[in-house]
Amino acid sequence: MIIEAIDYSDKYNLVILTISGEDFSISYDLYNDLHLNIDDKMDFDTYKKILENDEINRAKNLALRKISYAQKTSFEVEKILKDNDYSANTIEKTIEFLNEYKILNDELYVKSYVADKHNLSRWSKNKIFYSLKSKNINEELINKYLDQISNKEEYENAYYFALKKARNNFSMENKQKVYSYLAGKGFDFDIISIVVGDLFK
Repeated sequence: MIIEAIDYSDKYNLVILTISGEDFSISYDLYNDLHLNIDDKMDFDTYKKILENDEINRAKNLALRKISYAQKTSFEVEKILKDNDYSANTIEKTIEFLNEYKILNDELYVKSYVADKHNLSRWSKNKIFYSLKSKNINEELINKYLDQISNKEEYENAYYFALKKARNNFSMENKQKVYSYLAGKGFDFDIISIVVGDLFK
């Protein structure tokens, strides 16, 4: 294996090596450590280091692209990398890199997620909780921000959905439908009972 070309990518801040017609992206530090030059013949150990570094850089770029579209949790980034067949070592180093530069921040994600789903989507606390749990977020962290939502705010969100569902039909039959509807949205039964009681007087 011979190095056919050496280029530098300003966009990714990486050195691009062309080896046997294939391009590999490596860090500038590794490039300097290996003392690489065009037409150098490469031994297996050097090639292995280049392959490993190239994989890590590709994983980092994939993770950064995904995060640029929408904020992600550590668990979600790990899953994306696993789904793209990256090795456990590469995934670990990529997560370390993202944490080191504070690109990943699960607490900030939870804080933003809770605020968005509660204030804009009017989700119940239970629905938010289980949605975040499915993303492998720590329960203590989830509850830290859910506990900031008052019973009054939860009542107001439930009442909003109840009023929409009722559609000015306050019959006993519709009362049961509204009750089931709110239960399906994850509101606690004590909140539902108060809301339905207030609406169907």
